[in-house]
Amino acid sequence: MKLYGFPPTRSIRVLWTLRELDVEFEFVNVDPTKGEHQRPEFLAVNPAGKLPVLVDGDFILTESVAIVLYLAEKYPEKGLLPSGLRARAEVNRWLLFSATELEQPIWRIARHTSLYPPEKRLAAEIPIARQGFLEGPPLSSATPWCLLFAMGKHAVFLHPMWLALDS
Repeated sequence: MKLYGFPPTRSIRVLWTLRELDVEFEFVNVDPTKGEHQRPEFLAVNPAGKLPVLVDGDFILTESVAIVLYLAEKYPEKGLLPSGLRARAEVNRWLLFSATELEQPIWRIARHTSLYPPEKRLAAEIPIARQGFLEGPPLSSATPWCLLFAMGKHAVFLHPMWLALDS
């Protein structure tokens, strides 16, 4: 199994999942800041030029949430996903919520705390992004696991205990 990724991207979700599952894989670093995602050898794997990409034999899969669900289902004995229909629906709900609703404020915070050059960072953006999260839906007991699973290293910005902290 081979994972093409770059750690500061959504690839972190897949890396974390592979490590949680304790399965062997080869990591191929593709640095988009150096244009490596547009090189012909990578475009042969994913013509869209996006990360992450999982290659499992002759199967190629893109999109981080799809990849982590594929891996969790491929290795059911590892217990990463619950077996009950309703419990699995809750996991899917939070994974999709995090991908569709939480990524925007997370990336907004990440851009203005570490990704943008210091002169382009706007400190006022951080509380605005956090406020949008605080006004979101109520959290369940499954939420912290799902948020960490879905968000990787930027989950630190989401945990309610840390939302009050200054960056």
